[in-house]
Amino acid sequence: MGFAAAVCLLISPLNAAFAKEEGSEASHDSGGSFNLDTQRTWLFRSFLPDASDDADALGLEFNTSWSWGSYDWTNIAYIELADYPVGIPGQPVGNPEPGTAAATGINDLLTAFLISKRQDHRGPHHFAWGFSAQFPTGDDDTLTSGKYSLGPAIEYAYSGDRLFAAFVALQLWSVAGDADRKDVSLMMIKPMVTYDLNGKWKAVYMPYGVSVYWNKPSGQRVYFPLGGGIQRQFNIGSVPSAFSVQLFKNVIRPDKGTEYDFRLMLEVNF
Repeated sequence: MGFAAAVCLLISPLNAAFAKEEGSEASHDSGGSFNLDTQRTWLFRSFLPDASDDADALGLEFNTSWSWGSYDWTNIAYIELADYPVGIPGQPVGNPEPGTAAATGINDLLTAFLISKRQDHRGPHHFAWGFSAQFPTGDDDTLTSGKYSLGPAIEYAYSGDRLFAAFVALQLWSVAGDADRKDVSLMMIKPMVTYDLNGKWKAVYMPYGVSVYWNKPSGQRVYFPLGGGIQRQFNIGSVPSAFSVQLFKNVIRPDKGTEYDFRLMLEVNF
């Protein structure tokens, strides 16, 4: 069994919706503003078909937004410090051909920038668009694609009385990097759904994401997780916070891909 400590920086594109859902309030000063909205810490275990290859992960996620004039900007960034027992298909995100040996270290940085015009929002609906990029920051073939990749990104969020539902979708194509590594052609959809059960508890669905590796053989391209869990709301001092437990099964996955993911999450809202 391997231990994977994953440091995940995610600066969220769900600016206005997260502000309502999580209780933070993004400022929209016409002169410009910058906000650290949410920090999440993940602890999760990935279960592979061979139990001896199970991997653990620890992650940090940051949601940040800023505004200028009539526009809202957000950024997504994701990076892991990982310790994999074997090369795991589709992990880290964007690596089409992981190495086969155990590896410990930093993986590739995934990031995106999104923009939306404030008056274009439609009541509870929020839309944004922009671009995504991935950089080969990983220090082992198992932990990096070896490629610089670029592509478009979009975001949609709905915020109702009790239901919050959102997704970020991006497509990456490699444009430079190690000539000995396979090209990257990845689509990833990151959903986030919460439903208020009462003032303290929520049902949640926040998986690693749905991913499609277009340049892999048929039957080896897709991860599709189903599952979810429960979230408890509380305060750390005067700061709204939450803790959640979730379990997912990848009902579609590569033959040697992760079968189950178990996640614990601590969230702090600023």
